[in-house]
Amino acid sequence: MSAPTLQRAQSVDRFGRSWEGKRVTVVGLGRSGQAAAALLCQVGARVRVTEFAESTALKEIQSRLLEQGAVAVELGGHQHASIDTAEMVVVSPGISESAEPLLWARARGIPIISEIELAYHFCPSLIVGVTGTNGKSSVVTMIARVLQAARRHAVACGNLGVPFASVLSQLTPESVAVVELSSFQLIGCHRFRPTVAVLLNIGTNHLDRHTTTNSYLSAKARIFQSQTADDWAVINGTQPLLQAITAALPSRKLIFGTDAGNDPAFLLSPRTLSALSPGCQAVLQAVRALGISDPLTHQVIRESRGLEHRMEFVDAVRGVRFINDSKSTTPDSLVFALTRVRGPVVVIAGGRDKGMDFSPLAGALASAPVRGVILIGESRNKLRPVVESAASPERALHEAATLDEAVRTAARLSGPGGTVLFSPACASFDMFRNFEERGRAFKGCVRALARESEASA
Repeated sequence: MSAPTLQRAQSVDRFGRSWEGKRVTVVGLGRSGQAAAALLCQVGARVRVTEFAESTALKEIQSRLLEQGAVAVELGGHQHASIDTAEMVVVSPGISESAEPLLWARARGIPIISEIELAYHFCPSLIVGVTGTNGKSSVVTMIARVLQAARRHAVACGNLGVPFASVLSQLTPESVAVVELSSFQLIGCHRFRPTVAVLLNIGTNHLDRHTTTNSYLSAKARIFQSQTADDWAVINGTQPLLQAITAALPSRKLIFGTDAGNDPAFLLSPRTLSALSPGCQAVLQAVRALGISDPLTHQVIRESRGLEHRMEFVDAVRGVRFINDSKSTTPDSLVFALTRVRGPVVVIAGGRDKGMDFSPLAGALASAPVRGVILIGESRNKLRPVVESAASPERALHEAATLDEAVRTAARLSGPGGTVLFSPACASFDMFRNFEERGRAFKGCVRALARESEASA
């Protein structure tokens, strides 16, 4: 990852505060942590990094950051000194709130911010922020595509895998940063203020770190906390809970999913409400706030292709379609995916359990034309009774130790005209580093199966 090429003169942030010589510690050396550390070096801060893990790849990153000016990059554990000397801590989204360095920082009263908050301090452009339980990456990508079609410079970044801090060098006052935001990133946001803030939906997610649904909802609602009457809040009108928490917002509200509460200029026609998915309606309302005409938005939506790892067609092997939905990390994502497939389907699901409620899957599996379910990963024991409750003689339940075994079992259970849907409904961290690696692994298994089929034909 290359560091943002900021000039030292930009060490003064949007609030008039200089970061020159400021002692800042970055906790976690994932993509966000790397981008935050690189940005801090560029603006003249005295940067320390602490990372619990240690590997050859991390040692290479360590060397690069030291060359860029970091004071110290600590691998293989956390030391008190990394926090004791800090004026501020920047935390990566993968770091638990209960991690030792954060506990030490709170005990000393040291401010803790996210990489998103840090990048906001130096962002020269207008910002569109998007959060929610499901559909964030698709909506962020679509908003950026619509803006680009309108000849506006837009960059999609954030939680979809491109850190906000890493794209600052691409942005100008005429640009638009379209930022995907997770609940963990929003927890560390205090002054972050998007001109357009989109809250897509709220489901059950990350209860391994958000101990209650209310704390999860509160984290998501932080996307609106710094908005003013000059800003826009785009909200799902079909979820009463969202309506309740946004009722007192000072920002102007745009509703999707229903027309209740929309000003005349932002009404959604009955045809639009029936023809566009809720995510596409959110895109329409968000870009309307930026002055984009409806015909252009509808054209881009019609022409746009899906994202990698989100309902992505991989291949057809002996008449069986294979769909990669590795981005599915919640039960709600799998429920949605089942509404998108046609004909008999075999589902591959499972992974790291984040403390989620899997019970909604029972009804979805029972009502969809599911021919079989293959369970993988750590969550198999928790998923098994849910799947069994939806079982029938026509719906087989199997377990697999590896993804390759799951793909081959699913191929046997399916038949010509059927679909194998890889939609895990869980995080990837038990078997893979992230959902991208998991999705690539699935596609590799399918392509290997296709080569064997061709060779035996």
